[in-house]
Amino acid sequence: MASTETTDTAILSGPAPAEEAAAPEWARDHPRAVNDVLALLDSTWLSPRTRARPTHYDVAVSVICNIKCPFCPRQTFGDEVVSGLMGREHFEPIVPHLEASQRTGLYGLGEPFLNKRFFEFLAAAKEQGTYCMTSSHGMSLTDAMIERVIESGLDELCVSMDGATPRTFNFLRSGADFHTVVANVTKLLRRRDAEGRQTPRVHIACAVSKYNVWQMKAMVRLTHAMGADRLAFSNLVLDHKEHAHASVAGSRIFRFNLQRAMKEAERLGLDCVYFYQKPFPWKKDPAPPPEEGVRYGCPSAWRQLIVERDGNLKPCCYLDTSLGNSAERPMEEQFNSGAALALRRSFTEGRYLETCKGCGQFSRIDAAGTRAILDEAAARIRDGNFSDGVRGQLRAELEEFERLAASTPSQV
Repeated sequence: MASTETTDTAILSGPAPAEEAAAPEWARDHPRAVNDVLALLDSTWLSPRTRARPTHYDVAVSVICNIKCPFCPRQTFGDEVVSGLMGREHFEPIVPHLEASQRTGLYGLGEPFLNKRFFEFLAAAKEQGTYCMTSSHGMSLTDAMIERVIESGLDELCVSMDGATPRTFNFLRSGADFHTVVANVTKLLRRRDAEGRQTPRVHIACAVSKYNVWQMKAMVRLTHAMGADRLAFSNLVLDHKEHAHASVAGSRIFRFNLQRAMKEAERLGLDCVYFYQKPFPWKKDPAPPPEEGVRYGCPSAWRQLIVERDGNLKPCCYLDTSLGNSAERPMEEQFNSGAALALRRSFTEGRYLETCKGCGQFSRIDAAGTRAILDEAAARIRDGNFSDGVRGQLRAELEEFERLAASTPSQV
């Protein structure tokens, strides 16, 4: 499918499409199971209107941090970053919808544990049955905080550690201390294991740059020595062109060291993964070559919702597009707001945003992929523990997507 050269602003501006209702009331019966089926149908990217409520929430409970990582947007954008802590008025409106969420992240461009309401927000989310995770620079994990974290029911904790030696770590995580963070993480994991608990799962995050690429194998060994459950590598995201020299994304050096790290992780039995992140958000990538029968979509545009500290709703951290505000109107009215529909239509109509091209979330789907999704949805509807009424409604939705697939060129 060919793509035009229109800019992001041109695609998302102009007359807003009419807003449409979110998931209907019948979808509240077995909300997570029903929503999962609707989200599966949405992931065909055949319709700009979502039938499901978001399955993934990223909630910025804190935009305050007490360390100064040199490549963090807090430093590179300076005064453009509006710091602060999320209050109840912006968190409470999303809570009822977490009953349908698969995962809820409580973090932000800062240290979540600096928000005194963090555990209050976590408890409210856990009551809705959603999987909850957060991230930390590790310096907040005092003995008292470790006890609260373990007792809270938090499912997953990510600790950012961008170096396997004090010199590298203390440069890339300026204001944090290597030995303190290693001791804190080790203590939390030993306490968790001693109590026979399975949570929180702890994973270590390492953003790879030219400063630490040769330490990737050592990061595997350090993660294993601390007893963490997973090590996740990613590219360092650089917001300004003058920092481009720090990136090793896609280089032979990176591939070589990633291979070494993965082999070491396999030897030690450590879960180790690599997540691609677009290293240069400011760079305009070329449009994907048109392929017969192939469409492109984005899981974030259809299934994710970012809630910023001030309640602003966004589909993606790389887009400035606002879908609404959590405190201003019912959330149900905002999942398919005019801005949300315009964004998804940029995919369904093949007018891809420059920001989206080259992103790791920019994904292709062909006729076989569409068919597989529809077949899986049919199986879930058939085998799920639904009332006859709900099962009938889900079948009606499936039939609608079958019609959409049949009317989309080269999709069946």
